[in-house]
Amino acid sequence: MRGWRAAWAGLAALICATQWAVPGAAQQQLAATNQPVLMTADSLKYDQNLGQITAEGNVELVQEGRTLLADLVNYSERDGKVVASGNVSVMQPDGTVLFADYMELTDSMRNGFIRDVSMLLEDNSRAAAASAERVDGNRTVMHKAVYTACSLCATDPQRAPLWQVKGNTVVHDQVAQEMVYRDATLELFGIPVLYLPYFSHPDPTVKRKSGFLTPNAFTNNFFGYTARTPYFYAIDEASDLTLTPQYSEKEGGFLMGEYNLRTKSGELRMDASITQSYARDAVGQRTSDQFWRGHFRADGAFRSGDDTTYGFNIFRASDDTYLSRYQIPNRSGNTLISRVYSESLNNRHFFAANAFSFQGLRTSDDNATTPFAVPLLDYSMVGEPNSHGGRFAVDAGLAALYRTGGTDTRRLSTTISYSQPYFAPSGEVYTATAALKTDGYWVNELYEQPFLRTDQRDAEFAMRAIPIVALDWRYPLVRDDGTIRQLIEPILGVVVSPYGGNPRNIPNEDSLSFEFDETNLFSINRFPGQDRFDGGPRVNYGMRGAVYGSAGGYSELMVAQSLRAKQDDTLGYGTGASDQLSDYVSRLTLAPNSYISLTNRMRLSPNSSLSVQRHETTVAIGPKSLRFNATYADLRGGAFESGLSEREAISGGFRAQIGQYWSVEGRHIRDLGDNGGSLLNFLGLRYTDECFDIMLFAERTFTVNRDIQPATTVGLRFRLANFN
Repeated sequence: MRGWRAAWAGLAALICATQWAVPGAAQQQLAATNQPVLMTADSLKYDQNLGQITAEGNVELVQEGRTLLADLVNYSERDGKVVASGNVSVMQPDGTVLFADYMELTDSMRNGFIRDVSMLLEDNSRAAAASAERVDGNRTVMHKAVYTACSLCATDPQRAPLWQVKGNTVVHDQVAQEMVYRDATLELFGIPVLYLPYFSHPDPTVKRKSGFLTPNAFTNNFFGYTARTPYFYAIDEASDLTLTPQYSEKEGGFLMGEYNLRTKSGELRMDASITQSYARDAVGQRTSDQFWRGHFRADGAFRSGDDTTYGFNIFRASDDTYLSRYQIPNRSGNTLISRVYSESLNNRHFFAANAFSFQGLRTSDDNATTPFAVPLLDYSMVGEPNSHGGRFAVDAGLAALYRTGGTDTRRLSTTISYSQPYFAPSGEVYTATAALKTDGYWVNELYEQPFLRTDQRDAEFAMRAIPIVALDWRYPLVRDDGTIRQLIEPILGVVVSPYGGNPRNIPNEDSLSFEFDETNLFSINRFPGQDRFDGGPRVNYGMRGAVYGSAGGYSELMVAQSLRAKQDDTLGYGTGASDQLSDYVSRLTLAPNSYISLTNRMRLSPNSSLSVQRHETTVAIGPKSLRFNATYADLRGGAFESGLSEREAISGGFRAQIGQYWSVEGRHIRDLGDNGGSLLNFLGLRYTDECFDIMLFAERTFTVNRDIQPATTVGLRFRLANFN
């Protein structure tokens, strides 16, 4: 019987026909007579007179990765009808499974009827219907249907899922890749909560499709009751637009938009917002006047060939407090940076061209003294190592800074260096470096420089050349002890350069704040940037010890100090590096396992009391189910020419998993200064499973900054899987 061509054709056609019942994009119809079929059954009968093929008993058909199981399969050659009954199930290659009691297909398998159907879709969501019909070969009409993305209760499968949508009629359009509901009801825990005469959402094969995203609502002192409902518009395969309208009880309308584009050469992201807000006085009280507020941000990054990248970062706001007031993400802090750039990296050569502009958001910021940096050119080259491992390096830069009311500076800088490493047979590592740093300046209105005392008003030219010689010595001592590896490494560095490298006719544009710690103690120039140089002979020394476990845990301690030939206030008093003998700097890291993580950085005075001059600690303790974290910062010592003040603060938080799906989290930030106090309190309760995510939160902020006043916010965020 296996040789009967008609039997093979009929069974192959049945396999093809089963594609209609599975949600997904329109699938390519297979040529039934050309596709091999693997079939097993307890019995197979072919009635040549009637043109009927009957497979009965544990029928299993496999073709092109698709599997059909049924108790009975019948195929009629005369009218092209295929009937499968008794525990019918179909599995597609993508993992989608269909279950039915009875299936009947006609009209070349384009139309049909199915009874008591249920489906397990490829994303583990589920659908069921009392009956279904196939129309025009690409639409499935289900009657008395229900859909959910929630898993059924393991102990009580008959219990209603967390949420489900019921519809008198549900249409799955494979061409449009859409599920459409009519007379639909949304149920939570089996309780109807929302009736929708019409409702639609993408089917599980869709990765991105236009529609509404997760709405959220909150209330606070400034906005009152507020709701946001984002709408996502998929323009094409490479671009999309998200519009987020917001309406608040006290501030009225607000609109934010986000545009994304990806091309073969790069990507572009833009977001902007606009609103008409009431003006407020110095204590945050609303006046009758209104004015337009908003922001614009654009980030583009593109590639030209294998070596060159170019792009831009533009960020502007209508006023200083707008971003904070309307909770628009801002990683730039108190200064918005706009930049246009091009970078090229070719073998050992790097070149970058940049142009910058800035917008300060603090009360003290003055746009007239805020510079435009056009252009900033940087070039770096690291040569090939010679036969002894030594190599040359060149760093050069051109900077031009302009102000509408202040100092204009042009600078040309070069540093040429040669480094020679040496690895002694005993394991000691030596690195000798010789360098020459040269700078040329052309400055206008030098008297406007805020941290220089000079009456110079005319154009000023200045040059300097600084020779540097340095030697670095390290002796890493390593010992293995079972599963533990121990490291002790003494470090010694000598730097020799002349004093007096910072004359008053050279402005300081890029080194306005300095922090002395273990990250820069061994550097040749401990200042950031080019305008200031840390000159004079000095010796740097320290010790690093570490323990590493085979499971990935480790602990590390580093302590270091610097000794100068004489006292020098170049680095500024209070930084810990201006005296002949510097403060001790240390860093302790403890991470023995995934449950403990601690980093402690300190600066201690060299006197007998070892008083703490600067202290930062970050700690995280506990498993993922109960995790605590805290950060303490005491920034009392430092050179803050940029106007930053000393501060002491602590922040902490926790996250506790209080059930399989429930969690609670909290955060607190507190200023420990003399006039300090709480800055932020946050508490949130969250439920998350495979189909539902909801968070109820309360937040109290204590910040006072013009129209930003202390506020309490209570909000709700939720998401239904597959709908957003």
